[in-house]
Amino acid sequence: MMCPVCNGIRLLEADCPRCLEPLLDCGPEQDLAGPYAPYGPAAAVSMLAPEKERQVVPVCMHRLYCTVCSHSSDAGVPLTLG
Repeated sequence: MMCPVCNGIRLLEADCPRCLEPLLDCGPEQDLAGPYAPYGPAAAVSMLAPEKERQVVPVCMHRLYCTVCSHSSDAGVPLTLG
């Protein structure tokens, strides 16, 4: 499994929810957390499906930052098969 954003296959494009300017992708959160961060795959779960049918989707969590209003947020990029 690989992150298509980390591997340069596609760009992570999102707008700031506060000022609607483009957000800057600061890379995967595990790179920003330092050497003592807990490593392991993050996961996104679709909460719309009934509990029995929910599937965990592995994601790469990226930190996004707005250079205009200084708002930061996270985005989960679904991993793909290499």
